[in-house]
Amino acid sequence: MTMAFDFAYPWMLALMPLAALPLLSRRSDTLTFSSVAWLPLDRAGRWIGLLGRASAVLALLGIVIGLAGPGRSHRQVLRTGSAAEILILMDRSASMDELMSSKGVETAATGDSKNKVARASLTAFIAQRPNDRLAFMMFGISPVLAMPFTYDHEAIEAAIAGTAIGRGMPDTQLDRGLLAAISQFDARHGSGRRAIVLVSDGGAKLDAQARQLIEEGLTRDHIALYFIYLRSSVYSPDLNTLVPASESSPEAELHRYFLTLKTPYRLFQAGDAHAMAAAMAEINRQQSVLTSFIERLPREDCSAYCFAAALLGCGLLLVLRFVQVRGWR
Repeated sequence: MTMAFDFAYPWMLALMPLAALPLLSRRSDTLTFSSVAWLPLDRAGRWIGLLGRASAVLALLGIVIGLAGPGRSHRQVLRTGSAAEILILMDRSASMDELMSSKGVETAATGDSKNKVARASLTAFIAQRPNDRLAFMMFGISPVLAMPFTYDHEAIEAAIAGTAIGRGMPDTQLDRGLLAAISQFDARHGSGRRAIVLVSDGGAKLDAQARQLIEEGLTRDHIALYFIYLRSSVYSPDLNTLVPASESSPEAELHRYFLTLKTPYRLFQAGDAHAMAAAMAEINRQQSVLTSFIERLPREDCSAYCFAAALLGCGLLLVLRFVQVRGWR
């Protein structure tokens, strides 16, 4: 773990000389006596006096340093385990709100939409990957990063559940979504597997420039691509069969392009909830390998320790005040 100690308000440290005030000699609490030589030697009193001044110095220093906001920034921790870095890229176009009109028993009976089927399978997939570093992104007209890479799987599940709110976007810009997803892996340190799980019902086209940028990004960051193709109906092209070159549908062209990638690519075609769940189970099996990640942690505020020390000093001063002799009887 690496960390740098700093202050949120360093200018407050200019008040630190005020902590030397209790060390100055004082006359207000001095008791008069006819002859000092007659007073007995009071070693305990001297130690108590020194303790009182030290407590006052401690209280002032704790308050001033606490107000300066000490803490540790740029913290990083190396995590190692059986895990991977996986970004879930989910289509949030309006077509995902349509029913999965396959002949599956569950989907036909319940009338689940493609979005709902995808949410259920993705949530189950996350529950099976407790050590993964996950991210979730949606795309339609433009990509939306709902949750960056994190170990907080509850946040990922909440982001996925949020896709059920509102209507889908009117268009599918897959090129923007894939490029934005790849950029999340840039400048990240990691020796394990990386993957993008693309969940879409197809219908998107990529131009030559977008194809080149996507291929370069996947190769540069060593990212595997999993394409979960949700078939809308029996009229949707079956990509599991050999796609002829004459097939000009957007889904077929997209699949043919993905096959030319230099990085690992796998197609999963899902026409019902069972096929979607089977696809996520297979990805879960393939993405189990020992890996290490460097996680950036938020700034740690240490001002509470300073205020606790100041409170201790004030408490000692209060106790000494009750035992101090204030007059001769």
